[in-house]
Amino acid sequence: MKKTISIEGMVCGNCVKHVEEALHELSGVSGVDVSLENKNATVTVSEGVDNTVLEQAIVDAGYEVKGIV
Repeated sequence: MKKTISIEGMVCGNCVKHVEEALHELSGVSGVDVSLENKNATVTVSEGVDNTVLEQAIVDAGYEVKGIV
């Protein structure tokens, strides 16, 4: 299952890397593609991964989540 997360606060390649690493560390996440240009991340997750877990990982990394679809 793929989810797209809108993220505010990313301004450079290091920000992208930081978000990628935060999401890759989560159990149930098998793929992450972060776009600085689009200000979002597309994640491939197993069925049981809750949006709040994804959001908290990004917030803990220092960024703001605007929405998850």
